[in-house]
Amino acid sequence: ISNARWGGVYLRDVLMECGLTSPLRAGVEHVQFEGEDGTKASIPASKALSEYGDVLLAYEMNGEPLPADHGYPLRAVVPGHVGVRNIKWLRKVVASDEEAEGVWQRGIAYKSFGPNVTSLEGLDVAKAPAMQEMPVQSVIVSPVAHAALEPGEDTTLQGFAWSGGGRGITRVECSADDGRSWHTATLTEGADQPRERAWAWTFWECEVPLPTPASEGQEKGQETAPRDGPG
Repeated sequence: ISNARWGGVYLRDVLMECGLTSPLRAGVEHVQFEGEDGTKASIPASKALSEYGDVLLAYEMNGEPLPADHGYPLRAVVPGHVGVRNIKWLRKVVASDEEAEGVWQRGIAYKSFGPNVTSLEGLDVAKAPAMQEMPVQSVIVSPVAHAALEPGEDTTLQGFAWSGGGRGITRVECSADDGRSWHTATLTEGADQPRERAWAWTFWECEVPLPTPASEGQEKGQETAPRDGPG
């Protein structure tokens, strides 16, 4: 898990230069990507053409030319969306009225169903929307799982929280008693990202009494991540 600084050109600028200034009038609902390895995926045209979407055709990573294993010479970077939409080794971009073909867009692995769905029998997978934005997440990185800690003493938890769609983190709460009581963490690096364009993670730390650490993040859209501890 990491964050990087990407450099490139905005997909929006390229599409508009090609004449796509009004996707609704043109009947365009999706922008498809295809990589040299045959991977295909697409994103909504509203994301691709938004001034706030920040979708890049990237050729730099952390100030250096894009490494081969990260998609050299060109890749899509779709901040706030699931990784499979960030197609590497990009060879084609298509404005279309349909989603991309293939398992990476239409397959069961990239669809979302409710927790009550235990079987695909009788389920119309094609009608389920493809995953795009990720839900809010909060992760404890210190202390590590199975670390030896003294019960009854306070310990400092550290971690990061992140939410898809550019929604920033407004609060992280931690618990050491299986959720019976919660303690508000201090947000550190990343807490000042602009609203709706918070593409990077936000670090946090929180002092809690032992024994059982857990964390919960909340995004600016007020969605809450499932409460969970180190595993």
